[in-house]
Amino acid sequence: MTQDPLIAAALLGSARMAVMPPAPAPSLEGTWQAIPVENPSTGILHGLAILRTLHRAGMKSSADDASSDPCPPETKEAFPPAAVDLLKRLLAGEFPEVLPECLHLASMSQRIVPARVLPELLKAASKHPALREIIPALAGERGRWMARKHPEFSWILETSTVPENAWDDGLPAERIAWLRQTRGIDPSIAAAAIASQWSGEDPAMRESILRVIGESPQSCDEEWLENLALKDRRQEVRGLAAVALVQIEGSGFRQRAHERLRNHVKIERRLLKRFIIPHPPTTYDPAWAADGIKEKPPQGTGERAWWLQQIIANVPIADWPELLACKPDDLFHLPIDKDWQDPLLLGWIEAARRIPSRSMAERLIRFFNQLSPRPIAIPPSEYLMSVLFETMTVTSRFALLEEMAKDFPTPLLLDLLAACRQAPPSGKGHAILAQLDAAIPVYFRNLTRPQARALAVCIPQDGIQQRLESLAKLSELPPAAEEFATVLEFRKSLISHFTIP
Repeated sequence: MTQDPLIAAALLGSARMAVMPPAPAPSLEGTWQAIPVENPSTGILHGLAILRTLHRAGMKSSADDASSDPCPPETKEAFPPAAVDLLKRLLAGEFPEVLPECLHLASMSQRIVPARVLPELLKAASKHPALREIIPALAGERGRWMARKHPEFSWILETSTVPENAWDDGLPAERIAWLRQTRGIDPSIAAAAIASQWSGEDPAMRESILRVIGESPQSCDEEWLENLALKDRRQEVRGLAAVALVQIEGSGFRQRAHERLRNHVKIERRLLKRFIIPHPPTTYDPAWAADGIKEKPPQGTGERAWWLQQIIANVPIADWPELLACKPDDLFHLPIDKDWQDPLLLGWIEAARRIPSRSMAERLIRFFNQLSPRPIAIPPSEYLMSVLFETMTVTSRFALLEEMAKDFPTPLLLDLLAACRQAPPSGKGHAILAQLDAAIPVYFRNLTRPQARALAVCIPQDGIQQRLESLAKLSELPPAAEEFATVLEFRKSLISHFTIP
């Protein structure tokens, strides 16, 4: 039978209950006294709701077993009520585009989110992984305590400092933390640990391990990647292993990929002019299957084009100049044999997506922006540019947009700017913002409200008031422009709430 008097009353009935049971924690005494007791059943329901919130936040009630694992004490002060209320609005779904900026400002204050908001904060970051990097600083000790209790929040532990036995005895997230921690000290120890337990790992853990390795593959990883991960039954695991192997200088996989490319793509002279000439395979080599090259093409694609496209996609674009003995800029200025242009370009796009090279991504964006006539097989500009944009740092994205602001069609520029999901670095982005300002009275009539909200996040804080004043002068505001202004007004309030002296 439960020892909690409130739960006991709910189970046994409230007909004979004259007064409410005592508050479950001293800090809730005032709240408990405010519960109406005229209707005992209603009082119990109010009390149970408070008790549930207490437990979800990881706090102990007086009825909890004293031997249970307590949450360590916090070392940082919590945010004041006004800031917490604003954060709760964002976590409830109001202005979702502004949530990352709000969390960034909050993290700079060296304060933490109070327990009552932590479940919603951790749920939001569980749903949107892009938010996770900043959460540990805001979640405090209670956030890590909750992560150990609730598997859906365990990702917060991946960047924690963990004990030496975490690889053998820890939660999956703690094992990933051990892997990162150990690779920073001695990658060979981490590689040996992965190899020793690979056969017993579940598919999700294998993918998690490979995503960590893919950030910076080392030569000591080659053996287990080649002999275990590259032969895994799951295609996703094999694909991640191939990406890791091709980044290891001198690896057998990298040498095989380079050799295939040299055999099937060359720079040749025709009529005194140099061309990139693909020579697609005439037959499929069964040995290619071990490196992830499939024999059967998708519907509508020829076999030779399919094999060529995969051979190209397995080689980082940054390696091409050396393999073809040309300069990086020449690679995208040489004409391509029209007969095999489509599989070559599609292979480049796939290679850029799988094996990012930021400098080459910039060159590819310029190349595809100027490509004319545009091959039918190449994806639309909006999709293609967004894929390439994802491989670049925020700084390099804005630098490229600033340089090419006048070269991109306005709708494409607005799409790419919205994809940045934040304002340009301080003092940068003047040409981009000028194009955005010019677009408001004209192009905003064709924008959706979500597009306008995304663009409003790209205005620097010190430029918000200027845009609001400019919008106020317009004789008519399209609905998207009204949405743009609403988000700007909301963003103005963030500084006052989260910049705490």
